[in-house]
Amino acid sequence: MSRFFGALIGILLLQNSVYAQELILKEKKVLWQGITFIFPEDVVIKEKNLSFEKSLHVYPARREPFFLVLRKLPLKEIDFPRENWESEIFWRGKEFEKSSLELGGIRYTVYKADQIRNQNLLRGNLWIWSDKDSHYWVWILFRKERKDLVDFFENGRFLNIARVN
Repeated sequence: MSRFFGALIGILLLQNSVYAQELILKEKKVLWQGITFIFPEDVVIKEKNLSFEKSLHVYPARREPFFLVLRKLPLKEIDFPRENWESEIFWRGKEFEKSSLELGGIRYTVYKADQIRNQNLLRGNLWIWSDKDSHYWVWILFRKERKDLVDFFENGRFLNIARVN
């Protein structure tokens, strides 16, 4: 009898995995935490739901031009001093810049810098914003020579502004 219950618990744990993965085709809208996103290429998404944190990892399905992590921050407020960690966002970043962008009535703080990793020139973006009582950040790395990705990510086209409540 204990083997039956052990097997049943094992099956339930496998079906309700912490990590779920799904193939998303180009330009298909992805709903995550009430926000919709779109991606410039076919991607594989892995969702991670822990009791204290929710995140979505996005990988390209066919080639390696970008990597993206969306995270819902487990914070009540986002009013801590940012000067201390701004220099740590990009390890050895070049051409570091910080800007603010308003899309759909939400103000985004955007950090951008170039980095060299494994002899590849990458462009990194970190987007931070608050929406109602939730706080989010999106970490994006992509190859700088891909001008279509520079335009897509740096202008916020990955954010589909239609909100779902």
